[in-house]
Amino acid sequence: MQQIHKPLSAGKRRHFHKSEAAHRSTHISRCNVPRSTGYASCYTLAIGTDRSNSLRRKVWAFARYAWALLREFKTTLIALGIVEALGAGLYLIAPPEVLEGHHINLLTAVYAAWMAMLAQPLGSPSECWYITVLAAVYPLIGFIIFGEGVVRLAMLMISRRHGEKEWTLVMASTYRDHVVLCGLGHLGYRILQQLVQAGVPVIAIEKDGDGRFVAQAKETGAPILLRDMKEDQSLVDAGIEHARSIIIATNDDLANLEVALDARRMNPQIHVLLRMFDQQIAGKISEAIHIDMAFSASSLAAPVVAAMSQQAQILGHYSIAGTQYVTAQLAVAPGSHLAGHSLGDLEQHHHARVLAHNPSSTSAAAPALSGILAPGDTLVLHTPADRLAALAAASQHAAA
Repeated sequence: MQQIHKPLSAGKRRHFHKSEAAHRSTHISRCNVPRSTGYASCYTLAIGTDRSNSLRRKVWAFARYAWALLREFKTTLIALGIVEALGAGLYLIAPPEVLEGHHINLLTAVYAAWMAMLAQPLGSPSECWYITVLAAVYPLIGFIIFGEGVVRLAMLMISRRHGEKEWTLVMASTYRDHVVLCGLGHLGYRILQQLVQAGVPVIAIEKDGDGRFVAQAKETGAPILLRDMKEDQSLVDAGIEHARSIIIATNDDLANLEVALDARRMNPQIHVLLRMFDQQIAGKISEAIHIDMAFSASSLAAPVVAAMSQQAQILGHYSIAGTQYVTAQLAVAPGSHLAGHSLGDLEQHHHARVLAHNPSSTSAAAPALSGILAPGDTLVLHTPADRLAALAAASQHAAA
């Protein structure tokens, strides 16, 4: 595993700070509005974009919530549909006298069956024997179906409010192309924070329900499964088959290794990041058993691990004046938020410095900020570590 730590000399630090200050001073001037409109217009455009993205995220969250409810109540809805169809069919073949001589069409039959389940039969059920039986039995069937549905819905609402198992499982079942995070210790919780702040969908698994960071993790809104990660069912419930990456960050090296192998068995394409306390063993394991990255808690910060779950390749990480910086290589995925934007837009909105665009051995010139990013492009970037996760997510996912 590659680890780079290069302290800069005092002269280089002064040069770097000056270049960073100059770089930051150009952020507003690169806003895509006429300079005569002033900085306020740039700020207004940025706020409008953030609000628009926030609205889209809320709409998507509501749609995902509604779909989860439909999946949870699938059996109830199917039973209701069968009962309703049977009742409507009986009304359609019933004689007109049942509804006091009125013609019974499909809409009327469906309505009559529905009212029968609510103990409000239409017309004169006694005019036909099977409608009489329907009027006697359907209120009981309706009470069972509606009562069971209301009770389950109430339990789900309570479970959602308190982040309990039932609701967590419902929400976890809707996730796709997400990150599975195992372990909510000090490192795991910081990784979770970085992923949530970057807008990356994540499901966490933690064995200890009374853990120090469990309550805080639930407040992030991410599904938290209180299960033993070594159980196959825990990974299945976390959607391992549909996950993009798994980060295993507990302090048990053997358990971490076991889960890494299980994840690879269940999803051969998953990106596996494994925590190992011994740095030398970590490097050997990543080479021997096809683990994408084995890291130690001391060698990489939580933002860097979060970014690696989005296929960021870390080329170097170092501290400058107390701030952690990284140099990373990213690939622009088809349909991602970065595709179609210029390098200047990327630097402005993500506070990063583009060092190379589609680097090659034949070209060492600085990339033009007017260059447009296309799917499949490769970028080498310099950025503060705490911004890398959001940038890596933008290179892989569409705007929320």
